[in-house]
Amino acid sequence: MKTLVTVCLAATLCLYCAEGQDAPQNPPQNPGGAPSSSSSSSSSAPAGPSERRISGGATLTFLGLQMIGSGTTTVNNTSQISTQYQTKGASERLAYGLTLQGRITEHFYVNVSALLQHIGYQVTTTVATTTTQVLNGTSFPVTTTTSSHEDTRARMIDIPLLIRYYGTPKRPRSPRWFIEAGGAWRTANNIRTSIDMTDVNGNLTCCTFTPAVPQHRSTVGEAVGVGIQFTDEFGIKLTPEVRYTRWINEIFDFQSTRTSRNQLEAGISLTF
Repeated sequence: MKTLVTVCLAATLCLYCAEGQDAPQNPPQNPGGAPSSSSSSSSSAPAGPSERRISGGATLTFLGLQMIGSGTTTVNNTSQISTQYQTKGASERLAYGLTLQGRITEHFYVNVSALLQHIGYQVTTTVATTTTQVLNGTSFPVTTTTSSHEDTRARMIDIPLLIRYYGTPKRPRSPRWFIEAGGAWRTANNIRTSIDMTDVNGNLTCCTFTPAVPQHRSTVGEAVGVGIQFTDEFGIKLTPEVRYTRWINEIFDFQSTRTSRNQLEAGISLTF
């Protein structure tokens, strides 16, 4: 969470400094004190609200695909020993965070967000050992099993950086559609793991807490999206959107446990 807040605060300070440099200076007053005809005609016309160059606020997304799905993998270690891995996803589909948007031109904007989500999985590992025993001159196979159950949870932070193209120029009170494309960075931290084991006699031993080691602690991806922006008379913006991200690497990738490289999400942002 500290990383999320730090990124957004840094982006906010940079964009607000840019806004302060681009702000127009107040025009000089008429030294004679008498209003000119042009100034009187402009002052009589009501000034409509202008769009802020920079806007920021909160965002909430819902994942359409599980980050880690269910799966089963069986490995034959030898002719007598086989290992089965059964994974069940335990990730949350809701993610939340902060978003910031800055205007580059009438049509082009840059958008950066920091999203916090929780990923998790449970995997049961069963080792089956088959031996041959002889009773009254007859041989027959006997299979014994041992198993372990792993429960792993972690925090995931996604930081997408996108360029948005709005189909119409800035209009304070009109809805505007946009398309977006760019990149994203993902990192996993605060990994917590609990493992219990069951021996051949059915005795349960609990627990070990060595954190699982991810295949890749961080990765990057490519993102595209589409959305529409609504603005009210106070300049508050409501922005629903749909975004697809293709990640280059999996965070967790071992046997039946694999983080999906495809991410489809529907989000909504409230910015000021």
